[in-house]
Amino acid sequence: MSKTQIDLRRIAEQIDVVLTEIYAEYVAKGSPTKLGGLRFLDVQSAKTFAFEKSVVIEDGNGIVVSAPYSENKEVIEAKLKEGPHVDLLRDIQVRNSPDAGKKNKYFFEASYYVDSKKWLTDEAISAVVTKYECTGNQAVTRLLKENALPVARAIMSYFIDIVREDEKKPEPSLY
Repeated sequence: MSKTQIDLRRIAEQIDVVLTEIYAEYVAKGSPTKLGGLRFLDVQSAKTFAFEKSVVIEDGNGIVVSAPYSENKEVIEAKLKEGPHVDLLRDIQVRNSPDAGKKNKYFFEASYYVDSKKWLTDEAISAVVTKYECTGNQAVTRLLKENALPVARAIMSYFIDIVREDEKKPEPSLY
C-alpha cells in the first residue's frame, strides 16, 4: 500500500474553492458580497462575515471564519466555545482591521481544525475515482465537499446567529 504525500497548503487552497459553495448560498439568500475573498454582508446584523484563507493546522487544515465584534468580546468568545464543532476549535483571535481607514475596528477570527489527511487517504480517493469515474483531483474536491462543507456550514451559521443576537440592543424604555 503506497502512501501519497499530501500537500496541506494545496489542500487549504482547494478548501477555499469548496467554501465558495457556502458563500454562494448566502449571496443567493440576498447577502451582498464584499470585496476581497469570501466576504458577505449579513443584512440583519449589518456585519460582514468571511471565510478567511484556509490554513495548515497541525497535520491537517483549518477553516477560519471572521466577523467584526461589538463591545461584547467576552460574550461572543464564550458562545463560540459552546457552539457546533467546538472539539475542532483551535484558536480564537481578535485582530485589528488591515484597512487603513478602519484602524479602530476589530474582528474575531475563529480557526477550526479539519482532518483532511484522514479524509484524503489513498483508499478514499481511489474509491471515489472508481465509484464516480473521475480524476484524482475531482475525487479530492468531492471528498472535501462531503467532509468540510457540513462543518463549515454549521460553524458559519452559528457564528452569524450569535453575532446577530449580540447586536440586538434593548429597546429604550418610554417610562
